[in-house]
Amino acid sequence: MDSLKGEVDIHVKWGVYVQFQGLTQNHRTSLFLVLMFLIADLGAFATVSATDSLQEEQSVIQYTSPIFIDGLPPLMCEDGYCQRPTRIIDRGDRAASEAEGWWQGYGPDLDWNGMDDRLQRVLAGYDSISPTAIIGEDGRETVAIVVDYAWHPDEAEVSSLQQILNSHSWVGEENGAWFQVLDSIDSIAVDKVPVSALMDIYVLEGVVVIEMQNVMTPFNSIASRATRSLPSDDYSASAYERDYTGAGIVVAVLDTGVDNEHRSLNDFDDVNDDPDLDATSYDDQKWLGGYDATSSASNPDGTQDPDDGQGHGTHVAGSAVGTGGSSRTEMGTGPGAYLVDIKVLSDAGGTNSQSSLNGIQWMINNVDKDWGNNGSGRGIQIGSMSFGSISSPLNPGDEGDNGTGSEARLVNNATEVGIVCVVAMGNDGTKRVPSPASADGAISIGAVNDRDSVNRTDDTVASYSNWGPRLSDGDDDDWDELKPDITSYGTGINSASAATGTSLPGQPTRPMADSNYESKDGTSMATPIASGVVATLLQADPSLEPQEVKDILRNSSEQRGQASESSVSNRWNDKWGFGLIDASCAIDMALQRTCTPLEGGGGPVDPPPPTGNGTGNDVNINYPNNGTWLVEGDMVRISGSIIGINASDYDEVQIKIEQHYTQGSPHELKGWTTVGGVLPDWFLDVSIKSNWVDPDEDYTLVMARALNEDGDESAVAVRWVNIGRMFLAISSPSSSERLIGNIQFEGTYDGIEPDRIEYQINNDEWNFGYQIPSEDSSNQWSVSWDSTQVDDGAHRISFRLVNESGVNSDSVRRTYNVDNMPAQSELQFIGVVQILEQGLPVHSAVAGSLLEIDFTIANYGDLDASEILVDLTAPGSGSETYPSEVLVGTLSEGESVQLKLYWWATEQGVHDVTLTINEDDADNSNNQYTFSFIVEERPVEAMLRFMQGAVTTAPQIPMPDMLYSVNVRIDNMGQTDATDLRMRLEKRIDGLGWQEITEETILVVEGSSSSSGYSTAKFHDIHSDVGYVFYRATLLGDGVEA
Repeated sequence: MDSLKGEVDIHVKWGVYVQFQGLTQNHRTSLFLVLMFLIADLGAFATVSATDSLQEEQSVIQYTSPIFIDGLPPLMCEDGYCQRPTRIIDRGDRAASEAEGWWQGYGPDLDWNGMDDRLQRVLAGYDSISPTAIIGEDGRETVAIVVDYAWHPDEAEVSSLQQILNSHSWVGEENGAWFQVLDSIDSIAVDKVPVSALMDIYVLEGVVVIEMQNVMTPFNSIASRATRSLPSDDYSASAYERDYTGAGIVVAVLDTGVDNEHRSLNDFDDVNDDPDLDATSYDDQKWLGGYDATSSASNPDGTQDPDDGQGHGTHVAGSAVGTGGSSRTEMGTGPGAYLVDIKVLSDAGGTNSQSSLNGIQWMINNVDKDWGNNGSGRGIQIGSMSFGSISSPLNPGDEGDNGTGSEARLVNNATEVGIVCVVAMGNDGTKRVPSPASADGAISIGAVNDRDSVNRTDDTVASYSNWGPRLSDGDDDDWDELKPDITSYGTGINSASAATGTSLPGQPTRPMADSNYESKDGTSMATPIASGVVATLLQADPSLEPQEVKDILRNSSEQRGQASESSVSNRWNDKWGFGLIDASCAIDMALQRTCTPLEGGGGPVDPPPPTGNGTGNDVNINYPNNGTWLVEGDMVRISGSIIGINASDYDEVQIKIEQHYTQGSPHELKGWTTVGGVLPDWFLDVSIKSNWVDPDEDYTLVMARALNEDGDESAVAVRWVNIGRMFLAISSPSSSERLIGNIQFEGTYDGIEPDRIEYQINNDEWNFGYQIPSEDSSNQWSVSWDSTQVDDGAHRISFRLVNESGVNSDSVRRTYNVDNMPAQSELQFIGVVQILEQGLPVHSAVAGSLLEIDFTIANYGDLDASEILVDLTAPGSGSETYPSEVLVGTLSEGESVQLKLYWWATEQGVHDVTLTINEDDADNSNNQYTFSFIVEERPVEAMLRFMQGAVTTAPQIPMPDMLYSVNVRIDNMGQTDATDLRMRLEKRIDGLGWQEITEETILVVEGSSSSSGYSTAKFHDIHSDVGYVFYRATLLGDGVEA
């Protein structure tokens, strides 16, 4: 028995199903072909004639043998095991949001057929795990799916999918089902799908994957200090002390909703902040907007304020952006950041991923939104996601996702538009990377136990925290699999508590959150702590791209554990990631400065006490710290606070800056100047001027004092710093020069205790370039670099000056074109190789068949190629009429050409067929293409088959109430003629089943020892309704064997 499937593109949809009926007692065999096509109303395409339609090139989707996996039920079709679609689809000019061919790496799909393995198990009888499942008319629980297309689904795809769903008694959106076309990926999310509909959806035109929707669940004051986000006695130079709080940055919390009336979340100054359900009632509101993505009826304009009926989202938001209320004790790591509340998880917990897809898409759509907040908070810069897919009995041995699931792909799109996505690793306590933490672009966060102390030395990875690496997505970038990226604090995290109770009788409004806090554990808690740190990074350098933020977090983290994948990274550990988060060091890296060491600041200078008449140590300077280098040209924010019981007595704070020398009297750089801010917190932004740089400086004092309305002073607080210049310039080569061979870079520098010049190629590590002599008055530098270390093309090369204390100058970047290779052509095969017999695609043939091999070669070099000989080598016979080699006269650089060769496959067996480009070019590794092909013995008796593409219509797109023809071709693979055949065409009519239209006689289908003969039966019909029509073609005849 032969089993065959095929699809032919006739504008919208062709689905072809072939059935073979066994021999009867009188050897009478029926060969069935069930076909389905679309009747389309072409009113919208009035300019397209029937002739144009007939001339459209058919796009044939190829099939091959199924792959069988132990423990995975095979995908079954009506006639046995389903053939596996190769899913090599030409998009043509159709618009798409995603890269072509992404679906070839999708997982979980071990048998590589485009049907999610978990759905395959449901088809085999396993129960659905969808939280929104109902009992369908087929008697089974419905499933929630994501239908992925090769192009972006438009009205035609939506209509086709909905017609299929309706034909299987889908309840529809009007009865609570979800149906959403996602803007940023080529997918449609839908739930309450009858299991019986899956195979019909599977063969829709353009469908490349059917995913089972993941079930998303939440991954349930010491931490902020241990990260060096807030001040502590253990560590210096915290982000808060340096006035980095995430100010102006917008963090979207995607969770169970947020009770943002909580005092830690409703405003910034924590003055007059009584809880109010109107988030806009505060003078300095923290909440900017929101959206309930769990409801298909939500208002997308951003005015919704979703409540938290579960308690998870409020806790998460407090850890990221909470101010801690007036007590300032339970602060988040980014207390100065704004909040956008996106509800993607239901109050009950587990939620189909359609809600998270909806929420992430809404976040992308609002990346640049003006929230109407006077421009101080615009768009969305960070997405904090403390949720992920749960492990499922439908996927035994579940290690998570390989980054190709719909949620992960949508997160990648979010990073591409500039949103930093921080995602929890999950709490299974096993090797598993769930979606969307699996996304290439996600910053994936594992959890650490701080053991109830700020000191980091005794911290351990939490027992519940998932680890990696991630399953491979099959590309060449092994760094994508290094998950988690970093670890953060997730155990015993005290944060804002929601008001999750219901309203009581006589109380028309729900309970309001106030100032309560509670402790929770989980990677859910670790993730917002990292999100708040990212907010401080973006405050320090708003120009950072998401990948740059990820690189900074990875490289600034405190390395823990041994390298687990040393061939890829010498520091990544499967449980710790690249290390334990360090906010202060991350900010230093963002500012291209040396990290303040974890063991604290300080130095050898013992400055004299400042002069002054005040009493009471009531002023504190948070930044700068002792020993800080202030660099010429920088804008430095000196910040601090008034402390103690006398704090309310003061009305003003003043700053003075005074430079001291090894000899002579001090020099006043800045006299007593009144600061800004709202007391008790204060700040002053100071520009470090060029004339402040003095080689004779010993140190410089930054002094602060507070005054009351009577002019009484506090004692003067003081910090000592140094001021210097860090400058580097490139004099040669110019960026217009092509780099060939060994290159000498030269330039000038000026700096504080200059030590060395470093260089960086693209985004690689910084390399040592030039050691500055201890006594150098020339201020000249030079670095030698071998340009043959990189491929030809454009490369960004950066240089920086580093001083003895590790302080860096701003990096100077230039892009150069490296051109070491002589001009040369580079030929290779591209696209799909097709094997045709009699104009139809085949995956096997019988001996003696003449096969046409169609393929394309391209020239990717920088030189035209000429006289290119391309030949085909395979067992068989030669033919002068049908050549197995071709000579291409000229192929210009950047161009391609379609070619065809012929193979007379006379020998039975499994053969390797090799196409060879006989050209000596830059890279010969792509000059050969080999594939395997089965040549079967050609039987003596007639053997009839419906081949792929056997059915056509004229016109290609039939229209309602107009006569069209259905043409069905039958091929004879045997040597003997098949005679006296009949072909019957039937149409499926609702309520009546299959109804015969007509029957045609086929007198003969010729046989041959060297090629296949064929005949075509033509039928005519008229159909009145727009939509799908199902036909069944049956071949009848005596003595015919199929």
